[in-house]
Amino acid sequence: MTPIRILRLVVLQRRQRKRTQARSGGSALLRTLGAVLAAILIFNLAALSGLVSSAMAFYSSIVQDLPDPERIEYVEQEFETTRIYDRTGQVLLWEIIDPHAGDRVWVPLDEVPDYLTCATVAIEDRTFWENPGVNPRGILRAFWANLRGQHIQGGSSITQQLIKNVVFDYEERIKRSYTRKIKEV
Repeated sequence: MTPIRILRLVVLQRRQRKRTQARSGGSALLRTLGAVLAAILIFNLAALSGLVSSAMAFYSSIVQDLPDPERIEYVEQEFETTRIYDRTGQVLLWEIIDPHAGDRVWVPLDEVPDYLTCATVAIEDRTFWENPGVNPRGILRAFWANLRGQHIQGGSSITQQLIKNVVFDYEERIKRSYTRKIKEV
């Protein structure tokens, strides 16, 4: 072998070694990056699974204390103020008004003036016609104001107020708690 051929062979071997090192180094980098990404993905999936499981456990602990939904129908039947008449049924002797519920008289919806309906919606829950029974923005706004120590704000939709006043006992209605708010939702 001539010295030039030997030199060419050495140069070619060096080039091959460099290529092999570059490939294996690049592959090692990609393998390491892939392993790190896989570990991050597995950690996030485990954390998400734990979060979902915790939320479900919390939800079931709240739901088990809820009253039967048929209670709304029962309360609707018992809605009016109690009236006691004389034996003929013509003369009203007494009206018994519930101190917690007030003087309640059943009025058909078609007899309620449109202005009263619009005024109630405007004052109590202007998103009533759009929300699904819960006003998330109102709840978050009230929660944020309460956290900052500002005056207490209402975040309940009209639907939540109905549920609170019909389904829950008086003692639970007067309590301000996040648990009751979750039960309303």
